[in-house]
Amino acid sequence: MHTPPSTASDALAELLGRLARVGGRHPALADRLLARLSANALAAGDTTTGVDALYARFGLLEPRGRAQELLPALEQAGALAAAGHFPVQAARVCEALGRIAYQQGEYQLASEQWSRALDLAEVSGHLPTAIAARIGLGQIHYAQADWARGLRQMRDAAEHLAASAKDGDDSYLSAKLALNIGVGSFETGDLPAAERHFSHGLAAARRGGHRVFEAEAHWHLARAALARQRMDWAVADCRLALDIAARQGYPWLEAAASRTWTEIALARGDNAGAVRSTRHGLALAQRIQARAQARQAHRQLAQLLQAEGDAAGALDHLWQHLALQSEIERLSLPARTTLAAPPTGDAGAPLTPEELLLHLSSQRQRLATLLPTEALAELKAASARILGLDSVIRWPLGPGGLSTEQQPRYLDLLTRHGAPLALPDAALHPCHAELAGLPGAAQARIEVPLYDGPQLAGALWLVDARATRAWTRQELLMASQLALLFDRT
Repeated sequence: MHTPPSTASDALAELLGRLARVGGRHPALADRLLARLSANALAAGDTTTGVDALYARFGLLEPRGRAQELLPALEQAGALAAAGHFPVQAARVCEALGRIAYQQGEYQLASEQWSRALDLAEVSGHLPTAIAARIGLGQIHYAQADWARGLRQMRDAAEHLAASAKDGDDSYLSAKLALNIGVGSFETGDLPAAERHFSHGLAAARRGGHRVFEAEAHWHLARAALARQRMDWAVADCRLALDIAARQGYPWLEAAASRTWTEIALARGDNAGAVRSTRHGLALAQRIQARAQARQAHRQLAQLLQAEGDAAGALDHLWQHLALQSEIERLSLPARTTLAAPPTGDAGAPLTPEELLLHLSSQRQRLATLLPTEALAELKAASARILGLDSVIRWPLGPGGLSTEQQPRYLDLLTRHGAPLALPDAALHPCHAELAGLPGAAQARIEVPLYDGPQLAGALWLVDARATRAWTRQELLMASQLALLFDRT
């Protein structure tokens, strides 16, 4: 069980640490204690303790295939965190919901939840959750077989983890990240790098006592050994993975290692053993509703039964494989874009937001000839059109804008972060109280610091019409480019 760094108090952190140690030996007891702690805290109005305890409970149940049991509680906790203006707790809830969606093959929903978690974690400066969300977003690319892009995402997460190393060793994130970088390296053909990262992941897992990652490391090392045709190593590591997963009750990992044991059995000429292992993995995947794993097992069984001459059985599993694949693809379709419908150009072809931004950037010289008020009005109108916004507000630093007397924490946040801040939920701004009286403060927005040379000169708010909006990475990039135009006006 992983104990997340507490944001409430040292006493809570110590209590969650003790419960984590209990969870390693007596998971059922730890689950009951965490459930009681979370429920009592939330009933008493202590949202931070309640959500932190619930997140710790999620960390206990997820590797055991029971995370879905917490869906109603997590959704309620997310609403309470938003109502109470607790962005770190809301980010943790989103990160957990992303992991549940990912296991079920709902990759679009997982991507939305992890993007939201990343935005909230970054705006509140909570690095562990931001790193976990980045790892999740990399896994989305892996799930779609975009290994190179996923690996870049993982390496970006590694840079952020290295930057946070001064706060102490996070063996959980270190193990998780090393294993994921190893997977990307393995799938892109760099076997030595993959084995190196799998070994790093194993060391971090043992250092922190994270048994699920220890088992996962052995599974990946078994896959690497198979690739080298070292059957003795593959057998030893896969047995270790299966043994830990079975004893600790980690069904996802046991199902994954069962697929590799099938490959080992086939390499030994043990077709009956291969079928048994694959059926076992399929049953585990179905039990925890892991669509991607079940799909892989159905495909593997279809091939095995076909080789045995059982055409009817093979066909049945092939149809189930195709049905699950179709379902995963449907669940992974991008949600309808939040941008306003792009206008039509002279030739009748719709202009995309990117094309509109490019056109606006080409107008910088003309804008420089206008009166400042006219140029500002044109930039605001164009920005609203590009991103589908309700309004664009430029806050100067000084009279009529932001001040160190009225918004000290907010100005400190802008100075420290120095990059666009995506606010998917207006209620979860860490400086909510300071900004509450300003126009646009009750709406979702992207906030971009504006500069005069090296000095902070204000902020640009790109405001949506609603209180919540899931901003995309592409919209954040466009916001940065728009801010450069406002910097010069």
